[in-house]
Amino acid sequence: MIASQSLPLLAFISVEQAAFLLLNGLALGVLYVLIAAGFAVIFGITDVLNFAHGAFYMVGAYLTLAVVDATGSFFVALIVGPIAVAGIGVVAERLTLSNIYDRSPLYHVLITFGVLLIVTELVEIVWGTGTQFFQTPELLAGAVQVGPIAYPKYRLFTILAGAVIALGTWLLIRYSRFGLILRAGAQDQATARLMGVNIKKYYTLTFALGTFLAAIAGGLASPFLSVNPEMGNGALIIAFVVVAIGGLGSFAGAVVAGLLVGFTQAAVDTFVPALSGFVFYILLLAALLIKPEGILGDYEIRKHAAKLSYDERIPPVPLTDRRVLALLGALLLLPVVGLNTVMSSYGVGLVALMFIWGILALSLDTVTGYTGLISFGHAAFYGVGSYVVALTTLNVTNSFLLSMGAAILVAASIAWLVGAISARLSGLYFAIITFAIGQLLYQMSVSWSGLTGGSNGLSIDRVELLGFVDVSDTVTFYYLALAMLVASYYVAKRIMDSPFGLQLQAIRESERRTTFLGYNTNMAKRRIFAVSGALGGVAGGLFVTLQTFTSPETLFWVVSGDALFAMVLGGVGTLYGPIIGGAVLIGLDQILTIYFDHWRMLLGLILIVIVLFAPRGLVSFYAIGAELLRGERGPFGSAEPEPVEERGD
Repeated sequence: MIASQSLPLLAFISVEQAAFLLLNGLALGVLYVLIAAGFAVIFGITDVLNFAHGAFYMVGAYLTLAVVDATGSFFVALIVGPIAVAGIGVVAERLTLSNIYDRSPLYHVLITFGVLLIVTELVEIVWGTGTQFFQTPELLAGAVQVGPIAYPKYRLFTILAGAVIALGTWLLIRYSRFGLILRAGAQDQATARLMGVNIKKYYTLTFALGTFLAAIAGGLASPFLSVNPEMGNGALIIAFVVVAIGGLGSFAGAVVAGLLVGFTQAAVDTFVPALSGFVFYILLLAALLIKPEGILGDYEIRKHAAKLSYDERIPPVPLTDRRVLALLGALLLLPVVGLNTVMSSYGVGLVALMFIWGILALSLDTVTGYTGLISFGHAAFYGVGSYVVALTTLNVTNSFLLSMGAAILVAASIAWLVGAISARLSGLYFAIITFAIGQLLYQMSVSWSGLTGGSNGLSIDRVELLGFVDVSDTVTFYYLALAMLVASYYVAKRIMDSPFGLQLQAIRESERRTTFLGYNTNMAKRRIFAVSGALGGVAGGLFVTLQTFTSPETLFWVVSGDALFAMVLGGVGTLYGPIIGGAVLIGLDQILTIYFDHWRMLLGLILIVIVLFAPRGLVSFYAIGAELLRGERGPFGSAEPEPVEERGD
């Protein structure tokens, strides 16, 4: 026990406790280093934020388990399993990333997110959704005396094996010809190509190395962690946080940060277990405030790493356009005509849910499509909006207007704070920070059960509009959601048509030039992020009003991935495209779940196809089709995104 007197903490820790703390921190730290090392290697060389990293970690654990069952040897499995995963990584990279390295990081994020969905579903098909337990190898079972304590042999083996693998990886990258070529290609692809280097081949080998490291981390972790399809989510979060703290693109930074986080986690688990789930995020926020580029951050972001630019602009459609008015007229008549013919109340509610997801995707487009900032944490504002409406309805008033007003205010305020923390960062830094902050809010919603209901969530009853209209009525809610969608689009379009909107687009094209012109780009990014958060809060508030229930799942990072998917599916940078994408995504969700148990695998395939062959989304098909008929362009024409300039040019 630790005494409560205000004396130095170490005075109350026995030698045995200190030894356990040291070894536990070292074991955790080495595991975190291995998890993050593969992520750092891939990112440092290829500039790809590999969202499938956690999935490859998970597959490594499953394949290690499968090889042990087949051969009876854990040590054989620890070699064969990761090599097999590296082969899977090579196939995935050749089919997807190898075709889009010259595009914006947004497409890298989305295509690896699609790979994540496919791999996770395949694992569930092969091994099921239940948890499998890995017995510690007999040779490494039991404990061994280490100084004053008996410590598990397997954890000591993990420390030794992890240290050897990390050192070997560093030596490979630092001193081998392979590493020299990788580092040269990372610095200046054009020069490396002129010297006869096949950069794509080395990128493929880099991806193989990164997935190998992820898989061997999964194999080493499996004997003392449960093996299940969800384990990859935790590994991805670890990789993101450790790499961000250590410094993007820095292998040495990942090592230092992994050990730091491991020791801190062990100490918190021992002395302040209530904060155990928050260690990653507290350390990350501290690093952001003290040294935003990370402990050993020397990564130079490519000149246009956040650029989302096209040689043909697809402008937003005005609400007064005849096609829009015709569509709105049809949507106004839909419940009246549909309920009397082919639609059920469920169908009307489903269309209303499409409106909600249209607003969420629109909120993301105002930031990503017009400012070039890749946010992977927009689930935070969606979830916050849903919780604020639920808490206001349960504890204050059942007025929809008041609860929605509170949701907009709180979501906008949190978004402004997030923007204030991360606006000075750009490109991929911004994506990682928004991801981490979103997960912090998710962890808070799970842990703060007295307020949020924890994993059980919150349920609400009747919500009223103007004191007498029951918003829980499906048809009433349908018209309310449609009105909110139209209002959200109107506000977003007015902003983008204003001088402020033009300033945002200038930031997207070149933030440095915009700054030279005298604009405060950080302030502009904070403001648009607040607007975006407010729109996300609207979507979340409508969601809980429709479903009469909310839970931490609304804050989970997968919701952010789905919102990015919807935005690109419809057409990034167009405002109306993401609304279409949100509606189509919900429609696909409903259709695929009827006919397929593992529908998210098909969703991942659709996402990859869209990124590879229709990067401007569904909205580009009409223009492309019309010009094809007139013979004015090739099959992809000018809707292809501009290549991203290489680092070092």
